Amino acid sequence: MSTLAIELAEVEEIREQESTPAALPPIVDAAGFLAEPVATPTECVAGLLHQGSKLVLGGGSKTFKTWTLADLAISVATGQPWLGFNTNQGKVLFVNFEIQAGFFQKRIAAVAREKQVELLPGQMELWNLRGYAAGYEILVPQIVERVKDNAYSLIILDPIYKLYGTANENAANEVAQLLNAIESLAVASNAAVAFGAHYSKGNQAGKEAIDRISGSGVFARDPDSILSFTKHESEDAFTVEATLRNFTPVEPFVVQWEYPLMRRADHLDPSKLKQAGGRPKRFTVETILDVLRVKELTTTEWFNLASPETGIGKSTFYDLLEEAKPLPNLRKTSTGKWFLHEKQRLDF
Repeated sequence: MSTLAIELAEVEEIREQESTPAALPPIVDAAGFLAEPVATPTECVAGLLHQGSKLVLGGGSKTFKTWTLADLAISVATGQPWLGFNTNQGKVLFVNFEIQAGFFQKRIAAVAREKQVELLPGQMELWNLRGYAAGYEILVPQIVERVKDNAYSLIILDPIYKLYGTANENAANEVAQLLNAIESLAVASNAAVAFGAHYSKGNQAGKEAIDRISGSGVFARDPDSILSFTKHESEDAFTVEATLRNFTPVEPFVVQWEYPLMRRADHLDPSKLKQAGGRPKRFTVETILDVLRVKELTTTEWFNLASPETGIGKSTFYDLLEEAKPLPNLRKTSTGKWFLHEKQRLDF
């Protein structure tokens, strides 16, 4: 049997296993549930990430995502702060799908040297899988089998697109299956799982932070912790915005690249994002009305069409919709579809 045939058979077997429901936990009475204290997971990165949770680091090209993830790995392995946040020391696994071993060795050495730490045996392990990348259906079960008894605090998968296989990053159901597989890794290992994700093309300043990651919106809603790195107007600086499920909000802050690390730049204003062409990018009522020309759309259809065309975020869209509602030309049918009564362009 060929290697391809074997891999396809393995994928089919995994899919069959996934289609078989696992034994579900029992339903519990709320009073009894509240009466028994349930321990919360250990914080891998204080205020940002628990063990057993997922973190995505989103950024555009030349955002130094792999360098920043290497810094995260070494920081946790040695118990040093990362981007100004304390860490709890624990064993780390960095699964490297992209960088050749010799270059990756140089990066790890450079980061450790700059942080003035020595990696001792047993603190951090590397799994160099360049050339072995495959779909998550094949790789994640193998990773789970290797890590489940190793007491890792943190596992980093870099870059995540190497696990796509045939999955379409724009298809919500396929991205959900990928992230479910990563969640199974977090549950089986009791480790935090972190990975980087790339932004869509173009300037990101006009989008909501969680809408900047390329592909399905599931990427921006499934992880427990989302760190969005967006270009700042200052050179080699990035505004970091945190979207956190299980922590109190963290105010946006700025980091600046100083080889080989990102360093906090608290003197810079995080609101000063780099704008396209050096001019502020603004969304107006006309922006969303342009999408409605010669169409009848429900509110959801309207946003779903406007978002990829204009880059507008959901909250901004709904704010502008409220602003547009009093306009005499904007009408709504009895079936709940918006339309423009006059087809000519409105003056604003």
